[in-house]
Amino acid sequence: MNSRQRSSRYGFALHFAVGATSAVLLAASLVRGMPPFIENAIGAALLVILFLHARMGFALGRMQNELEIMRRLSDRAASSGKASSEGVAKQLLSVPAGSLSASEEISLTRVRDAIEAGRIDLYLQPIVSLPQRKARFYEAFSRLRDVDGKLMKPTDYLAAAESANKIGVIDNMILMRCIQALREERNRAPRLAVFCNLSPATIYDEEFFNQLTDYLESNSDLASGLIFEFTYPAIQTMHPRVLENLSAIASRGFEFSIDHVPSIDLDWEYLRDRNFSFAKAPANLLLAASRGDEASVSRLMSVRKRLSDAGVDLIAEKIEFENHMPEILSLGIDYGQGNLFGAARRADFYLGAQEPADSGDKAAA
Repeated sequence: MNSRQRSSRYGFALHFAVGATSAVLLAASLVRGMPPFIENAIGAALLVILFLHARMGFALGRMQNELEIMRRLSDRAASSGKASSEGVAKQLLSVPAGSLSASEEISLTRVRDAIEAGRIDLYLQPIVSLPQRKARFYEAFSRLRDVDGKLMKPTDYLAAAESANKIGVIDNMILMRCIQALREERNRAPRLAVFCNLSPATIYDEEFFNQLTDYLESNSDLASGLIFEFTYPAIQTMHPRVLENLSAIASRGFEFSIDHVPSIDLDWEYLRDRNFSFAKAPANLLLAASRGDEASVSRLMSVRKRLSDAGVDLIAEKIEFENHMPEILSLGIDYGQGNLFGAARRADFYLGAQEPADSGDKAAA
């Protein structure tokens, strides 16, 4: 049942209760000899119902505001103010004639059709605590499906999107679907916390990003379960205006993570000052940095102490093989991520709402 149906039924029930209680109270006032405590009880019931009616008004007003922000976000992501489905079609296909190859046009058409039809699924990959290997977080991915239900990997359409300069349109629509899906999934998994990637195309879209900030302000309850992830190169090239936008999100309680780090010797204190609570480093980078000798291990442990002192949790990602675990554990890494602990799969697989997807339903992380 959608929100409009729920609010309509709830409002009808309250109006009916108000009418029925008022009728009983009026009848009570006309009938002599009714005990005063019954009249008082009916009057109190009427006040409670009127209070609930007022609460419904406030709740619906807030809901309407959230829906309006979400509508503007979707419209902006799709077509700068036009209806979403029409906007996606025009935005994704409004490219100069002859600028795309036939195969690229087909790729963009498939993307457009998937977005218009809502064939955007939430995929999750666990991030586990070490050494316990218990899932503490998930990284969220949005994946498109074509009309036949076949998974569309980003590599299937990224080249065409780049040629058409439509990366931002696709990224923004997928981001909003990821946030919407998180809201839905948290109804059955209240403690669900996910890492959600913010692309440079999104954070540099000033109008969209400002509206996203407004939406997050109206949905501050998501702060406990939504960690925004950026690549290190994106952080390095951020304009001061973008950093101000990040500060605005951080002030609303949202935390950040950084990945694609090129080295373990970064200015971790600077990143923590900008609300980066997590850092992801590829397992092979950490293993190469340790090299097994005492000096290297000591240097890496020193970096780990800096991270700990700064309040940044380190996540070793892309862990694929069991034989790497003894050395990774010896480094005192906080968390691990990779196919060894679980591949990226549809959210239902990890949240247990239905039978797990088969092995062919995996997504490339």
